[in-house]
Amino acid sequence: MKHRAVVLFAVLPLLVAGCANKEADALRTDIAKLEQELVETTVVEKARQEAADAEAALEASRVALDEARAGFAKLEAERDATRAANDAEVARNAKLRGEIDAVARRAQQRAARGQELDAQIASVRERATFLRDQAAVLAREIRPGDVTWASKRRLDSLAEFAERIAVEYPDDPALADLAHAVVRVEVPVAGQVRAAGEQAARIRDRFTAVYELPSPEVTARETTAREDKP
Repeated sequence: MKHRAVVLFAVLPLLVAGCANKEADALRTDIAKLEQELVETTVVEKARQEAADAEAALEASRVALDEARAGFAKLEAERDATRAANDAEVARNAKLRGEIDAVARRAQQRAARGQELDAQIASVRERATFLRDQAAVLAREIRPGDVTWASKRRLDSLAEFAERIAVEYPDDPALADLAHAVVRVEVPVAGQVRAAGEQAARIRDRFTAVYELPSPEVTARETTAREDKP
């Protein structure tokens, strides 16, 4: 079509000069048709070019949109990964706090139990100290040289004391044996009085050893007996 247009414009002056009016009119009509076809062809080609350009621009927009979507998806994935890591860290911290709280509670419970046991031990040692001191008094006051009625009264006191500790400390067989060895006598003789004093001293020493009490007062008679041993 472009070739026909070039030929037409090349021969147009010759045709006009050599043709009659009727032929000139026909020729003008043909020329007008050719010009119209040329315009239509140009418009179509331009439209096609514009369409191609638009399609290329659309394709470029699609590519850019796909790239933007891919970048957005990457950002979302990174965001989700960050949130997941943060949630995991929060959960781990919560677990650690729970474990720390549990340890603290157990420590408080142990401390409370320790205080309770300390109080119980202090009470037991206080009672043992009281009984040990009673035994020490009996060991000191029971003397073979005293008059019979005084010795009998002190031996009766020792027997009552022994019966009480035998009931109060049933789980201590050694202390129970010492308590059961004490007997009541109506008319104590010197040997029985001496044996009773020694028995009271053994009870005293048993309390001192078992409950880790401070060393009690030792009677002069016991000191002399110890010094007389080879």
